[in-house]
Amino acid sequence: MRTVSYESLQADQAWMVVSDQLNQRNTLLSRGISKLEQQQQSLPIASRLMTLRFHLRQSLRRLTSEARRRPENADQAEALNQQWCHVHQLYFLLRQIDAELTNAREDSDALNEWLNTMESRVYKSALVHLN
Repeated sequence: MRTVSYESLQADQAWMVVSDQLNQRNTLLSRGISKLEQQQQSLPIASRLMTLRFHLRQSLRRLTSEARRRPENADQAEALNQQWCHVHQLYFLLRQIDAELTNAREDSDALNEWLNTMESRVYKSALVHLN
């Protein structure tokens, strides 16, 4: 049984925030790919976004699997440290996705126009929970 502490709750909250952000990016990628696939000239950008989405899903599976493999009798401090490492890896993945989306947006007028028509949404900053 895992002891609940303020620090473990903070790590859980950070995991949920960054996971939510990654889920939003996954949805955005999916919708963007569908939009780009409608235009022949946009297929190379759609392919880049598909590769990015695949990388996102594989990374999430790997990190989730690693998190579940932690032994029950693991030292609590080490378990918390490991959880924060996973949160930071997820956050790094989020930043990679945002950078790639920015690059794709610059390379594709169709993607840029589509993203401009979407309702602007303010994403929670995962930085608050990571610092």
